[in-house]
Amino acid sequence: WNMDVWGEPSVEAEAELLAAVCALLDRLAVPRDAVRIRLNSRALLEESLREGVLAARPEAFEPLCVVIDKLDKIGADAVVEQLCAKDGAVGLAPTEARRVIDMLGARDLAEAAAFAPEGSRALADLERLFDLLDAYGIGDRAVFDASVVRGLAYYTGVVFEVFATSGTLRAICGGGRYDRLLETLGGPPVPAVGFGFGDAVI
Repeated sequence: WNMDVWGEPSVEAEAELLAAVCALLDRLAVPRDAVRIRLNSRALLEESLREGVLAARPEAFEPLCVVIDKLDKIGADAVVEQLCAKDGAVGLAPTEARRVIDMLGARDLAEAAAFAPEGSRALADLERLFDLLDAYGIGDRAVFDASVVRGLAYYTGVVFEVFATSGTLRAICGGGRYDRLLETLGGPPVPAVGFGFGDAVI
């Protein structure tokens, strides 16, 4: 099952989609405490890194995301090794790579704010999104997790993954905002956000 919202630039679209995810889980009688939505923002990560370790190399952001998306699979030490590889596309120093790992360890917006530039719009969007999820009655089902980055290069804003709390399955659902995707395919600029469901996991 895939679902998208086109033409809405605000996080109201993300809230609507996440409410739809929860509605489906409820219709399938999945227990409320069996699943959690893990939320982050690629825009927040990009703002923080380009003010910090990637200030001189902004073009390394997308390959960096591909590497750090493997954190859960290969562990922090292996991610640091890939971020520092001499022949890699990122080329960080070990201290810089460890700073990135520290950023990915943030588990609430207060911790994330410590890495964000002053006046971060991405941080404000996340705060607004959590308020909206509370208004939908699903705020207790969502948590901030800075390690969720999604490996695909086209994501531009909020990203999310839905996991079983048992920790034994791969993601049930994943998605996020991709405001520039249509442009890269030759279309007009249209903001968009969406997700894909793994029916086998359900």
